[in-house]
Amino acid sequence: MTKSHNKNLQPVLFRWKFGGKNVFLTGTFDNWQASVPMMQDPEAPEEHIATLYLDRSKTHEFKFIVDGTWRLSADFPTCDDNSGNFNNVLHPLPPQLLQHKFSHSKMSYGIPNRR
Repeated sequence: MTKSHNKNLQPVLFRWKFGGKNVFLTGTFDNWQASVPMMQDPEAPEEHIATLYLDRSKTHEFKFIVDGTWRLSADFPTCDDNSGNFNNVLHPLPPQLLQHKFSHSKMSYGIPNRR
């Protein structure tokens, strides 16, 4: 999702820290098209990262595709999609937090730290 005039768009850092060579991020934000390649973290080469601008007033379900296999991360909460599948989930931010502008250094707000 690209930046636009939506005041609820916030940068979100996604991190996959469980290895793999080719890692993609997919979810409700890209209509499950596996369109977000994740890059190796230069500070932790075994981990993959991607930053997306998401509307944080909404719930976003997602999964990681690691070397062709759809995976959940234990670092994020999960939800049932009512079709028998489980997905990771990013819950909406409270309205009072959406009113604040986050600096680039705080872009992993609401996402578990890698350590």
